[in-house]
Amino acid sequence: MQNIDNPVIGIDLLKMLMLQLYSNPRCIYREYIQNALDSINEAVKLGILSQEKDGRVSIIITKNDISIEDNGTGIRSDRAVKILTDIANSVKNGVDTAGQFGVGRLSGGGYCEILEFETTYKGEDVSTIVSLDTRKLRKMVEKKETDISAEDAMREICTTHTSPAKAEEHKFTVRLKNVIYSREILLDIDEIKNYITEYAPIDYSVPFNSLINSCPQTEFVKKHKQIDRIRVSLNDYSDIEKGYRVTIVGTGDPIERIRYFELPEHPLYGSLGWGWYAVTEFSVQINEDKDCCAGIRLRKHNISLDKNILNTCFKESRGNKYFYGEIFITNDNIVPDSGRQGLAAGEEADALIVEIKKYFSDTLRQVYYRANKLKTALNKISEVVGKLNNPEFSNAAAPLKKKLQEHIEDFNKAAAPDAKNEINDIIAIYQNKYNTGLKVEVEKHLAPQQKPQKQEPDILDMVTGTTTGEPTNITSPTNSHSSSSSVIAPETKQTSSPSPQQPTIVPSTPTVTPQKTKVSAQPKSQVDMILASLEGKNYSPEQVDLLKRVFSTMLVVCPSSNKKSVVQLMEIAVNSLK
Repeated sequence: MQNIDNPVIGIDLLKMLMLQLYSNPRCIYREYIQNALDSINEAVKLGILSQEKDGRVSIIITKNDISIEDNGTGIRSDRAVKILTDIANSVKNGVDTAGQFGVGRLSGGGYCEILEFETTYKGEDVSTIVSLDTRKLRKMVEKKETDISAEDAMREICTTHTSPAKAEEHKFTVRLKNVIYSREILLDIDEIKNYITEYAPIDYSVPFNSLINSCPQTEFVKKHKQIDRIRVSLNDYSDIEKGYRVTIVGTGDPIERIRYFELPEHPLYGSLGWGWYAVTEFSVQINEDKDCCAGIRLRKHNISLDKNILNTCFKESRGNKYFYGEIFITNDNIVPDSGRQGLAAGEEADALIVEIKKYFSDTLRQVYYRANKLKTALNKISEVVGKLNNPEFSNAAAPLKKKLQEHIEDFNKAAAPDAKNEINDIIAIYQNKYNTGLKVEVEKHLAPQQKPQKQEPDILDMVTGTTTGEPTNITSPTNSHSSSSSVIAPETKQTSSPSPQQPTIVPSTPTVTPQKTKVSAQPKSQVDMILASLEGKNYSPEQVDLLKRVFSTMLVVCPSSNKKSVVQLMEIAVNSLK
């Protein structure tokens, strides 16, 4: 058995960590903000800062340079050089700290000529500066000097010095001097501001915090207030906030409330995570080109992983784009991978993804499916009501009322209370839309009428050849024995139960006093104009009236997209009768 004697860590390791660590250059901002969060949390523990929100990260982007400074603990002068030149020798573990490996600070070197660190510790009057010349490193890599160790290469490219500082100062500054690669991204202030909005552990807007505070799930509201939050500024943007607003930017849907959920505790691994999503009408998918907050994000220490990581947890990846929301990982053993694009492999990470998939499939998928059913039913009700209000369809009132009754019944089925509160949230929204927008109009058209002494066969029966000579009543299936027409019942008072009230159809028999009514002249409809050429010909008024009722019904039952073709067929038929 041979002894292992002084193994060499090659220069390629330094090349990977400094020049090739991230495929997305924006990630360097996340890394430096993440390191600042750890330093600020440590400052709070030591009493240097009174609370986490007192922590600040200031980012300045100029024409060629980037500076990122935080007011955390800084590093003691007697340890600064070693800590800043060590490679992957960090005490960070990803559990108590957002950082894990102690290599992220090198990532900025891949984009600039000089990567510089400056730090000051409270109580010391000296500032330590460490500069890494990445131009030298690139030359070594280009020459393929593979016999040089990473340690020797670090000694070659590093210089250090000190400068006077105020004893009360405590800070850490990263400087990328003369950015030469990905300049159009890294030096674009608005681009980086949007990135910080999505990924950084920052606060929400005041209106959105009010939405959180008003949620009745108080145990979750308390958790939400305790997540990591620091203040980040960028040039003229001070205290950047997460992009969530009280209206979904990508759809225009107002947020009705916040709904919290907790993933089931695992029998072996314990707590996995909890989250929230915005309850809306879920009218359409959120356009992520217009709204950077589209989708439910997965976060550890309130720092977002890749924004698309949870898309595959829905049966259809598009499902995630109906939601605003976040899931916060609570299990210590679940950590991001080195690039924070996903999760590091592990049994706990696998268990988390399983539970997220289950919740998305069993609950959230049903949320937007139910919303779609309710939306479709309301749209159909609205369309029929519009036709009933249009004089052009006055001769087709009976079949239209039948359709209206069917759509009301479809809406009632979709609005049936569910065992899941998440579903009942949606039902309540659409119930309210019906009650405030359509209920009065529906009641107007389905109000009971006096039963006539004699009624002609229903026009739809005549068209299909199933004349019965009996009047058609619009009734609920549960009240089919009633001879009267039906109306929408008045809204009942909602209890504290999450089950919303439905627009149930009930029978009613009012007393009607017959009276003579003067009928005002109605404007001629499209059907009247088509049949005008038959008046005074060899057809009786009854025959013309029958054609009028048939044509009117054809216009009602045909899809709107085919209306023009149906009118042309009517004109051809009438011309053949002249």
